[in-house]
Amino acid sequence: MQSKNSFVAGLFVLALCALVAGGISLYQNIDFWRNGQTATMKLTDPDKKVVSYSDVLSTRTLDVTYVSEAGLLDMPQKAVPSAVAERLIAGEEISITYLTNNPNRIFYQNQRPSKPWVWLIVGFAALGTAIYALRMLKREQGG
Repeated sequence: MQSKNSFVAGLFVLALCALVAGGISLYQNIDFWRNGQTATMKLTDPDKKVVSYSDVLSTRTLDVTYVSEAGLLDMPQKAVPSAVAERLIAGEEISITYLTNNPNRIFYQNQRPSKPWVWLIVGFAALGTAIYALRMLKREQGG
């Protein structure tokens, strides 16, 4: 009987975790859709390239500017992946989409937030199965 209770509890935990993961991903998609601004990222001052380097995260901190229809947005000491930093230092401009409510959160070129649908489907399926299993368990116990 204990293993059946644990199984039902596990289904509820799985449903909760999947619904939370799907909800977070759905929120990120909605935020990206509502607050996303396309821009190009370029070095603010090409003569002052690297502010600092982090070997652990393979990032470099640069002074960059976002150039968009909304205007210029300076981002001093922006951590960027080393590969992107090398391209910026070489004089390239990188296509990005940044969130107007959080300009530090960006998506490079054609990146998009992950799709929430798989997590939401798994969560609702696990929740339905958990509710059904709980009913079967109560019926089996005579309650």
